[in-house]
Order: sequence, then C-alpha cells, then structure tokens
Amino acid sequence: MDQKKRAFIIDDLNEKVDAVYRHGTLQERYSNIPQDYGMGFVLTESEAHTLGYVCQRGEATVTELAEFSFRTKGTVSKILKKLEEKALVQREQKEGNRKWVYFTPTLKGYQANDVHKAYDQWATSRMIEALLENCTMEDVESFYRVTQLRVAYLAKTHPRESIKMHK
Repeated sequence: MDQKKRAFIIDDLNEKVDAVYRHGTLQERYSNIPQDYGMGFVLTESEAHTLGYVCQRGEATVTELAEFSFRTKGTVSKILKKLEEKALVQREQKEGNRKWVYFTPTLKGYQANDVHKAYDQWATSRMIEALLENCTMEDVESFYRVTQLRVAYLAKTHPRESIKMHK
C-alpha cells in the first residue's frame, strides 16, 4: 500500500475514532442529566436503566448490576441508594444468606420503569426518524448491530480489572 493511501486510511480512521469518542461523551453526559419521564418520575438515564435491570430480573445484587453496567460497585450502590430514596427499589436479604443484599422493585418502581420504557421508545423513534433524513433503515440497523458487537468486543478485550470504570 502506498504512503498516500495509508495516510488517507489513517486520517479517516482517526475521524471515526473521534466520532465514537464524541458520541460516548455526549451519551455519558445525557445519562447523568435528570429527565422528567412523566407521572412524577424524574430519573437520570443511569438510574432508569439500573431500575430496568432490576425490574426485568425481579431482583439484583450490586455485583450483578456493576458487571452488567460496566460501573464500579460504589457507583452502583450510589445509584441504588437514590432509587431507594425515591421508593423505586427496596433492599432484601434472603433467609440463610445474610451476606448478600438483593434489590427488588417496588410497585412504584415497576410503574416508573414502564413510563421510562415508553419514553425511550418515543425518543428513539424520533431520533430514528431524524436519522432517516440522511441514511437508510439498513444503516440504522447496522449501527445497532455494530454497537452490540462493539460492546461485546470491549467487554471481552478490556476486563473490568484492567480498566478504570466510569462513574
């Protein structure tokens, strides 16, 4: 490969890496801004998706949530404390196993999760409509497929112990 073509590929790759970085930065910022999802449920996206995980499974530990969300146990504990204060989850310990604390959704938690999921569907549909002005539905589907593969790749190649988790 000649030097000129190689330089073009590298320059183009740098632009793509920068776009992924900027996307991640915007997503992280958005994740920490409280949103009013309606019906009095004001949550950050991080809180809403943590609640969603607990609702989907019926119960979850801090360790499970940390592994799922790529966050530290300390960060997850802070999120769960906020969800407890909002009466969306509750702590439970099982008979015969006082070592583990499980978090279960309350009825209000299930309601907040349903409202958040409906909001996500509405907001994502709006975003897709806007994207379709500049790309095809196949492009959008490819983005989601590649994003899932990228998450799997990064989780595999960057074990929790080797990277500093974001908060």
